[in-house]
Amino acid sequence: MKVLRHKSSIAFLLFFALLYPAKAHPSVELRAERLGTEGITIDGRLTEPAWKRAPIATGFIQREPYPGEPATEKTTVMVLYDEENLYIGAILYDREPHKIIADEMRRDGRLYRNDTFAVLIDTYHDHRNGYFFETNPLGARLDAVVFDEGREVNTDWDGVWYVASHITEEGWQVEMKIPFSTLRFDSRKTSTWGLQLRRIIRRKNEEVYWAALPLDASMWRLSLAGHLTGLEGIRQGRNIELKPYILTGIERAPSGGSDTTEVTKDMGIDVKYAITPHLTLDLTANTDFAQVEADELSINITRFPLFFPEKREFFLEGSGFFQFGLRAKVQPFFSRRIGLSGGKEIPILAGAKLTGKVGDYGIGLLNIETKETSSVAQTNYTVIRLKKDILERSRVGIIAINKEPQDGSFNRTIGADTRLVFMDYMYITSFVVKTYTKGVSGNDTAGYLKFMWYDPRMLLSLSYLDVAENFNPEVGFVRRTDIKETTLYSHLFIRPKGSIVREYSPYVLLKYIADQKDQLVGRNQNIGFSVTLHSGDSLDVAFKKEFDRLDYDFEIRPSIVIPEGGYNNPSVYVAISTDDRRTLSGTVVVERGDYYGGKRTSYSGSFNIVPARYLKIAPRFTREDVSLPAGSFRANLLTTTVEYTITTRAFLNALLQWNDDLDQRSFNIRFNYEYRPNSDIYIVYNERHYTDTELVDRVLLLKLTYLFTL
Repeated sequence: MKVLRHKSSIAFLLFFALLYPAKAHPSVELRAERLGTEGITIDGRLTEPAWKRAPIATGFIQREPYPGEPATEKTTVMVLYDEENLYIGAILYDREPHKIIADEMRRDGRLYRNDTFAVLIDTYHDHRNGYFFETNPLGARLDAVVFDEGREVNTDWDGVWYVASHITEEGWQVEMKIPFSTLRFDSRKTSTWGLQLRRIIRRKNEEVYWAALPLDASMWRLSLAGHLTGLEGIRQGRNIELKPYILTGIERAPSGGSDTTEVTKDMGIDVKYAITPHLTLDLTANTDFAQVEADELSINITRFPLFFPEKREFFLEGSGFFQFGLRAKVQPFFSRRIGLSGGKEIPILAGAKLTGKVGDYGIGLLNIETKETSSVAQTNYTVIRLKKDILERSRVGIIAINKEPQDGSFNRTIGADTRLVFMDYMYITSFVVKTYTKGVSGNDTAGYLKFMWYDPRMLLSLSYLDVAENFNPEVGFVRRTDIKETTLYSHLFIRPKGSIVREYSPYVLLKYIADQKDQLVGRNQNIGFSVTLHSGDSLDVAFKKEFDRLDYDFEIRPSIVIPEGGYNNPSVYVAISTDDRRTLSGTVVVERGDYYGGKRTSYSGSFNIVPARYLKIAPRFTREDVSLPAGSFRANLLTTTVEYTITTRAFLNALLQWNDDLDQRSFNIRFNYEYRPNSDIYIVYNERHYTDTELVDRVLLLKLTYLFTL
């Protein structure tokens, strides 16, 4: 195997493993107090007597900006429970309450700009997976499901829970109510759960934890969480959820000189059934995704496909159970291949998904049937994903995928993967995958092996990726085939004392890419240096020396062709970012250098503007200026997101885009009102034009959902 050529680098990593033995991490513990007959009113004021007699968690420790130091402001947290609900109360003291930062009310909004309080609960107590709940002084809600210590964090999961916050003369207070029916756990083993608590004091850029975390670990490192004890006699309650929808709308689509207007009417249903405390079955019929935000447009000046993330709720929930491979590079399963083709929606007739854990095993089963269209046959998709936890933080797994159109063709994928963690800092990741396509045989595998050392002072990794020429996972995403790619990456973290600088970070990236005949097709030699200040501002400078070999003429734009051959493309990259707690903040990136025998200058910027407390404007731009021997071109993309939050349960969002490279501009405007927990009213308006003002389509939709629990 080619990676054996790098024995010395692997030995270097193993040498570090011997120098850094595993550390014993001190554990903290909090006992939950059971409620009697009294109730708790969720109003953000901890006035009930039960809060005063409950044990408290305090003594939070900084992770940023001074790791290991005590928090500069006191925090106390209490936990109560009854048979059906978990209650969490927090008093977040602040000597300067008038400086508390809070301007976000939208669910799953940008809470990172605010003072926040967050809870992470490991209900399985497997030190790997958990439920995340976060709020701010305005009572905004952000929640997520965490898989595999953060390898997958699904922020699109929306659980049923309640929260209220209140600013006082001493700081602010929080009350949370989390129904046990929102969580998955084993009611026979509920005396102890994993628990992590976090507070962010935004004006100080201070991040503090109840269970102390080192710099190389994020909040998702559940193996370092504390313990919540005393949970007895609780139950999950209702285990069936029905969520029907009705939809109506008008669509106008001029085509071929005619102008057609259609009235849309539809209905469907999603069902969630907790088969056991560990396994959840999701069913869907006549699935609709009308409320999903439109994809953001991009400029592509490469010969490889662009990656767009999944945004559809049915596929996002439980997605961590199906995660496999390298995101946006080699993914045997990519759910956007189901129900979408060429940017157009393929109706989903029905689907079923089973996810959860049974003992040490993680299970993901998916079956979807899509409708026949004029260009695509009716197709069945099946995905089976199994993972087994081994050792303390490691796992092994397998995946099997089948795509079966009714036209007689097929595509299948099988694979296995491992993730091994040793001595806190050493990670070994690998996978092997093979595809089966009708009419294709041989050269249809992919494999990956990575060694990584990651501690608070450095990151060092060595990886090898092999993707054969005929590797073809039709239900997956592959950026490039016919490659053997070896990558060495090193990154240091230097934290000076008594300086305005929080961290200096020099880094080096070396990459060698060959084809399956061992001929050089690409090479990267990048060296960079970044500086982050205590203010949150940062500067990143990199010098890139890249080589790319074209095996065929590449028409980068109409009538502009780059001839086959080898090209050296050195460039300089500069990025400047300002701290996003400001009224105006953002990042500007400039890259300039040689480009396939010519010159390229790339400009991009993303900004956050907060002109009023509940109004946010986020303009982003990209400009590519390319001059080649065969011709020159410029491509511009302007995207602006406007968000206005009316209450914590109602907001208006607009996505405005202009792309002269695709000759297109579009508008996506959405109003969302959650009139009861997880029951919503959506009003969606979409419009697309060619830049010469010609209308492509215009759609106005009204959608109503209602959640029933049985």
